[in-house]
Amino acid sequence: MIKGMLLLSGLIMIGCENNKTNYNIQIHGALRDIMHNGVREGIIHIADAVRDNHIYGVGALEGLDGEILLWDSKVILTRADKQGEVTVSNNAENEKGLLLVTAKIDEWIEIPFNGKKIGKSLDDYIYEMANNNNIKLEEPFPFILEGIFSKVKWHIISDPGLDGSHNDHMNKSWNQTDEKTEAKILGFYSTKHHAIFTHHTTNSHMHYYDENTGLSGHVDDLILSEYTVLKLPK
Repeated sequence: MIKGMLLLSGLIMIGCENNKTNYNIQIHGALRDIMHNGVREGIIHIADAVRDNHIYGVGALEGLDGEILLWDSKVILTRADKQGEVTVSNNAENEKGLLLVTAKIDEWIEIPFNGKKIGKSLDDYIYEMANNNNIKLEEPFPFILEGIFSKVKWHIISDPGLDGSHNDHMNKSWNQTDEKTEAKILGFYSTKHHAIFTHHTTNSHMHYYDENTGLSGHVDDLILSEYTVLKLPK
């Protein structure tokens, strides 16, 4: 959930004729199979997902053994062991994804917040800006948030077990909160992929990326500052 200035909430339908393509969106796996059916076997070789240039993606490693972030075809795999030690790898060889959604984006457009506060949810704001920029809203699309964040709460996933609830999942994962941090966030937005790559309470699946430490993980809670830029596919 996103608190403070922006809260994730329901979608405000605006309605417009949009025409941009689907950016070669590829979806592998489904949250419902992972959380409810105990699926743990990887279904996509990560190296295959980044054979092209300008690939962006988020997901989870085989066995729920960590997080996947693909940033402009750079592979960032983050794991945390039971002792709380975090490791980062950029080597996709022999690595598989249990869940992975990707897109090919050659260029982005920037939409700065310019110090203004957004009087609506982040989901709604992204929807409105995508609508204004002729993105096809019936299909999933990626976005980037970049700049200073007042607060980012995020985690690196660990397997809670086949009978694990959502609380077990969170409690057994490596969790961290960063404040007043400069970072990047890659997200995928869709109104039609709940329980596939987004949870039921949101239309966005986002991963945090700190270039200084190299760490990345799944975003749970986010407060934007006024010095943030939204990027959408051009």
